[in-house]
Amino acid sequence: MGCGPMDDGPEVVGVADKGAGGEGEGGFRVTDKRRAGREESGEAPPIVESPGAAGPEPTGPAAEAPADEAHLLQVGDLVRVFIGELSARAWVHMGLIVDPATKLIARDLAQARLAIDCVAGLVEQLAPVAEKGERDELERLLADLRLNYVRQSG
Repeated sequence: MGCGPMDDGPEVVGVADKGAGGEGEGGFRVTDKRRAGREESGEAPPIVESPGAAGPEPTGPAAEAPADEAHLLQVGDLVRVFIGELSARAWVHMGLIVDPATKLIARDLAQARLAIDCVAGLVEQLAPVAEKGERDELERLLADLRLNYVRQSG
């Protein structure tokens, strides 16, 4: 299969992955050549539908290989990670826990407030799609952060 001007189909090259033992124990590696040359021509990249989207099911070797994007988090999960990271930074900047990077306790209330405000915005965006138990937990986290901020700044 070529990717000439008249052929818009993907060129997928499959190569048996020999694995560490060299005896073909590994899976099947698929190399997608569709993006080659599109950057120079200004063509838009191919549209990739989410796994839950309607459409024909892939068949053959490409169906057995994991997608390149399989390791990426869904947006909701990514927001949860950000909430966790920002809340941890807020506790550090309030001086209530040791900074894991410096092994010191230091207070920077301006940074703590920024982190708490960002957590509040993310919680607000996540709330409509979160289950009730998760929403309650996020609201408790936010209330704890705000209460401790007031105590530290008072």
